[in-house]
Amino acid sequence: MLYLGRQAFILFAVLTLIYVCVYYYLREGQKMRLEEDWVMEGRPGDRADWVGERLKPRADRLMRWLIFFVYVLPVTAIAVFVFVTN
Repeated sequence: MLYLGRQAFILFAVLTLIYVCVYYYLREGQKMRLEEDWVMEGRPGDRADWVGERLKPRADRLMRWLIFFVYVLPVTAIAVFVFVTN
């Protein structure tokens, strides 16, 4: 039982590391696209404020999708694999 708990902890730590890396990578891509849009449209005002306003809802939506794809999907796949093989 202790072995299972240790493996679950390691899996959670690895998935968390993957989540953080993918989140920041995708968020930076969105930020770069928004900054490019700001420049191309020639908007007046502060670029950081404009990008920040539009990045917040996108980042929230991204977090929800990543939780599903990084945590729920792999754990479900492992559980189904264990169930089918036993």
